[in-house]
Formats: sequence, structure tokens, C-alpha cells
Amino acid sequence: MTVSAATDTRLRSAAALALGLALPAMVSGRAVLQGLAALALVLVLVIAARDQSVFARAGGAIRTRFGVMIMIAFAGMAVCIPGSLDPMRSLEGWARTLAYVGACVLFWAMLVNDERRRRLTLRAFLVAWLIGLIAVGIAQITGWEFLYRVLRNDFVPWNSNWPFHTAKAYAALGACCIPVTIWIARREASAWRVVGMAVALGQTAIVVSTVNKSGLAGVLAMILAVSFAMALRGGRKWLATWVLWAATATAAVLFLVYELPDEPANRPVWDWVPPQIVDTHRQQIWHFTVGKIVEKPWTGYGINVINKVPGADKVLDGYHAEAIPSHPHNWMLEILGETGVFGFLPVLLAVAWAAGRNLLRYMRAGEGRAMTLLGLSAVFWGSSLFNFSIWSSWWLIGYFLLWALVAAGTPGAQSAPPSRLTRGG
Repeated sequence: MTVSAATDTRLRSAAALALGLALPAMVSGRAVLQGLAALALVLVLVIAARDQSVFARAGGAIRTRFGVMIMIAFAGMAVCIPGSLDPMRSLEGWARTLAYVGACVLFWAMLVNDERRRRLTLRAFLVAWLIGLIAVGIAQITGWEFLYRVLRNDFVPWNSNWPFHTAKAYAALGACCIPVTIWIARREASAWRVVGMAVALGQTAIVVSTVNKSGLAGVLAMILAVSFAMALRGGRKWLATWVLWAATATAAVLFLVYELPDEPANRPVWDWVPPQIVDTHRQQIWHFTVGKIVEKPWTGYGINVINKVPGADKVLDGYHAEAIPSHPHNWMLEILGETGVFGFLPVLLAVAWAAGRNLLRYMRAGEGRAMTLLGLSAVFWGSSLFNFSIWSSWWLIGYFLLWALVAAGTPGAQSAPPSRLTRGG
């Protein structure tokens, strides 16, 4: 092996390791996740400069129909920037989101033809998640916080509700990782398969233990989407069974959400929504945001500035929070309010296009990769109906990076009854 080839091998392995560790590193905080993702990008750019085929594959992906749909979505959102309440802030939010997409396309382009580095990335992903979940689990069960504090480099005293607040974002990302973890486990040998399933169970457990109701909503969306795809592929008799299963799963998750503790109910906006399901503060936020959307429906107020609209900083009666505390806690309301109809519809179309494409791929060939991407999209967008700002860097990086890791894998096959499409009628 020449010196140049050895250097390239080390660079690719380092990039693969950084990619595998980035998302589990959320246990140490958002800055660590973003730092590892940035390191991976630097390494991949160096690799691409030495191997132009990486750039060529990335460019080819952007020119696909799905890539064009994404570019149209960004063009639609850009319409709102000139009239934004803070044009520079909106331009920054738009540009960095586009940069995250581009970076993850490069990650995909590096991994897609390199089975060895894909395996390194996915196994590092499993091991790092296992370590983080063990540390959090020990702290939650026994109260011995040392391991978790070491991972977070945080030795400031925590209050009694630390599992709820400190690990909330980690749990949200864990919910998004569940379908990907299961996909990895199904592809690995027996020992790694056990690790993968243990990690998936741990990710599910931390969503519940941190009372992450938005995460549970995402998990429910994933269950419904994946089971619906399997039922469609199975034919009409399976669809009837899916209806019963969907009703049962929805009822079970809603019961769990209802029973989990929450902030005290105050002034509900809608009497038909139990405050244990959607807390009254979110109801107030959504009600206020909808009113502002009606006032400027076409181009919105500008990306990442919805909290600057008149009245957004007013403290609600009976609460110690503003009408819009930073963001509306709902990705649809946030994008619609900030980019208007011109920005929202292309984004919605791109999301629907991706879901439909993966659904068709699964129905035609039982493609496990397509099923995983469908589940990932369901949990991310379902969870985003209730939680963080859709422009949050760590949240977007998590979704785009997970998509890149799965898309870089081989299609695989998912065991399920053949559909009429595959039976020839």
C-alpha cells in the first residue's frame, strides 16, 4: 500500500468513526454532536478533494427527481427572506439548513460504495448508543449519576427532575434512531444483532422514562406507518387487520401519554383535547400562532423569527411563559407561519414525495432500506409536531445524517407477504 493510499484509508476510517459517534454523542450535549458532524465534514471534504468521484456521486444525487424536489422546497422558502422581520437571521437559518443537507449528501456519497466504512460507522453507532444508554439507565434507576455526569462533563448540581430535563433532547433523538437501530440489527451477525436490539429497547425506554410525549407521538407515527406499509403489501385481508392494530396501538400510546406526569393544567383552548394529551400551554401557543398565520398567509414572517411577531413576547395569563417561547412546538405551524404558503407547500410536497417513494419501493420489492426510511420520516415528522424548533441544528443534523446512513446501505429485503404488485396482478 502506498503512502497516499494509507493516508486515504485512515481518513476514510476516521470519517466513518466520526459519523458513527456523532448522534450517540448527544448524550454529552448538542455541541458534541455538532462538533463530531463538523469533523466528519472536514474529513469528507479532504477525501473528496483527493477522490473526485465523491463529489460526482453527490452531484448525481442532487440531480435526481428527489434532489430537485428538495431544491424546489428551498427555493420556495427563500421567497420569504426579503420580507422577513429579520432578513439576516432568516438567511442564516435557510443557508445552514441547506448546508446540512449538502453535507449529508457528501456523507452518503463517501459511504455508498465502501462497505467496510459503512460497517465501521454502524457498529460505532451501536456501541456508542449502548454506552450512553447504560450510563443514563444507571443514573435513573440507582440515582448514581457519576457515569452520566462524566459523559456530559457536567458536575453542576441537578434538581430532582434531572432525568426529565437533562436527557429530554437525547431521548428525542433516540426515538428517531429506533427504526435505524432495528435496521442495523437485522443486517448484522448474531452477536451484533443482540446489541442492536438491546439498544433499540433502551432507546424506547428512555423516551418513556424522560416523559417525552412528543417522542412517543413519533414512535406511534412510526408504528402506524410501518405497519400500514406491511399491510398494503399483504393485500386487503391485511389492511382489515391493520385497522384493528392501528386502533389498538393508538389507544395504548394515548393511554400511556395520558398517564405520564405533566405540568398542571391551566387554561385549555379546546375542551375536546385532554390537557394530559396536549398540554394547555401548547394549546395556547398553537392558538396564538394560527392567528398570526391568518394575518400573513402567503410569505410568512421569515425563517426562524416567528417569536418576533407582535405579541409573541407577551406572558400568558396563568403561565410564566410567552405566547410563543422561541418557537411554536409544531413544524407545520412553524414553517407555515415563517415561510407562508409559498414555502410550506413545496416542503410538504417534498416530505410526501419521500414517503411515497419509499412506500412504493417497499411494496414492489420488500426493500428493508425503504421501510427504514419510511419509519425514520414518520418518527421525525410526527415527533416534530409537538417539540423542538424545526430549525434546531442538532435536530436537523440528526435527521439528515440518519437518512444518509440508511440510504448508503444496500437495499436488503424485508420479510412480508408479496403484494399484488409483485404477484403480477
